[in-house]
This record gives sequence, C-alpha cells and structure tokens, in this order.
Amino acid sequence: MDRNYVDGTLITLVKSIIIIPLGTTYLALIGYIGAQNSRLDYFILAFFYGLFSSLLIKYIIDSNKRRFIYDIKHKKIKPILSFKYTKSEWVLFIQENLSMRKKKHVIVVLCIFMVSISLIYWGHTLKNDGEFALAVGYNLLIISLFWGIFSYQFLISPLKQALDCRIREVQCFKYGIVLINEYYIIKTFSYMKNVSLSKKHNKHSICFTDETRGTSFEGYDANRIMKFTLPIPKDQKENSKKIYAAVFRTY
Repeated sequence: MDRNYVDGTLITLVKSIIIIPLGTTYLALIGYIGAQNSRLDYFILAFFYGLFSSLLIKYIIDSNKRRFIYDIKHKKIKPILSFKYTKSEWVLFIQENLSMRKKKHVIVVLCIFMVSISLIYWGHTLKNDGEFALAVGYNLLIISLFWGIFSYQFLISPLKQALDCRIREVQCFKYGIVLINEYYIIKTFSYMKNVSLSKKHNKHSICFTDETRGTSFEGYDANRIMKFTLPIPKDQKENSKKIYAAVFRTY
C-alpha cells in the first residue's frame, strides 16, 4: 500500500480517541434503554444519535480514501493500469460484483438480526435475569439495521448506478481499484502478495491476491487472504502478458 494512505501511530491514536467514546456511548445508551425502559420513542432518539455517530465514525475512518480519491482527481498519482470496457463487458463485470456484495451483506444482516431476536426473546423470558441479553440483543438489532442501510447506500447503490454510466473505465493503483465514473473504490489493497493472469470461462483476467495482516488472541498470525479478479477487455487480451509484467513489476 502506498505510504501516503496509511495512518501513522499518532493519527491512529487521535482517531481512536474520537471514535471509541462515540461508539461506547451509543452502545451503553441502547443497552440501558433495552434493559431498563424499552420505549419506542427512546429507541427512535437513540437511533438518530447512533446514525449521527456512525456517519461521523465513517467520515473519520474514510479520511484515507478521501485523500486517495482527491489525488486521483487532481492527477497526483498515476494508475498502474487502465481498462475501458464495452457496454456488455462493463455490465457483466458490475453485475458480478454487485451480486457478490448483495449476497455477502444480506447474509451478515440476517445473521446479526437472527441472533439479536434470539437474545431479546431470551431476555424477556428470563425477565430480571435477562437484562444483559436484552442489552446485547437490542444493540445487535440496531447494528443490523445500520449495517443494512450503510451497505446499500455506500456499497450497493453506487454499483447499481454504475450499470448505466457512460464512462466505463477502471483504473488500478497500489492502493486499490477505482471506477472512474463516480470515483468509486471497488477494492482496496492492504498488502499485495501476488499478481497473476487467469483465464476462466474463456475470459482473460488479472488476479490480485491481497493479504490483511492481523494477530489472533493467542498471539499467532491471523492473516486473511483475499482475491480480486479484474477482467481484461477483449481488445487488449493480446497484450495480457505485457499488462501482467507491468503490474507485477510495480508490486
């Protein structure tokens, strides 16, 4: 990843100091209302507070993405590669990514929702002994609602709008892959492990293998490997090896 888009220790600390109180206050508020006084008007007020807090937290977290897009718009960074697609190629590419994102986020929302309903039911059944279950259950219920709203608004809706756009161009940078029509980041990279060519269903593509590094509770590496396949336009498939060589050398 380009160092210009990675927070240093001080910036990370400042962001954490702002984000943690916003998040914990919201969780405590919903938990208290759910366990002590489950009135609808209280939940509505807490929902709007949570919505404001979530938007503010997202704005803080996305500062690197905004700087990245700003640099692209003002041509401060150059793309590693740029693909322009025909209408049919573009629609197929967007629909495949749209389908994957819908499936992923629907599953997450439904799982959180089902767990929240189970905890709320359990909490009401236990009555006074179920306050903790109620607090967690109502928190998860609201989180599932926010997850659904934010997923649609910021991840799914832009892709749906991209289906009919006139600028059918994708640019790839070290930091991620961007749809140029609305400067929408379709994929970000953490640590690039490998770049390879692939041919699936008679389509030439370039595959990026990305690794998100982390540590488990036991202190072992808990890295997550992700792959993203970017189709090569038909009119450039003869240059696949040159495209691969250029990208591989960059990474």
